[in-house]
Amino acid sequence: MKFSFKFWVGIILLTTNQPLGWGTMFIFNALSVNKQDALYSFLGIGAYALSWGMLGLGLLMVGPEGIKYSRTMLKKLWGFFAYRFY
Repeated sequence: MKFSFKFWVGIILLTTNQPLGWGTMFIFNALSVNKQDALYSFLGIGAYALSWGMLGLGLLMVGPEGIKYSRTMLKKLWGFFAYRFY
């Protein structure tokens, strides 16, 4: 099955929103604790909120069939990491 460019951009948004959201929030909160500056916490919350925007835009771009495809890709990715690092 051939997918459009819009579909692939949506898939990328769907599969990267969680790692980017959680990762940036973790990094900024660690910086906040290290530097003792609350600004970094707010930046982390902003990055996490941006990841929700990525999720919404990705859902709009791919539609129902893309959601199924994205779930399949994420299951394979988590299975790979579980096998590799656990």
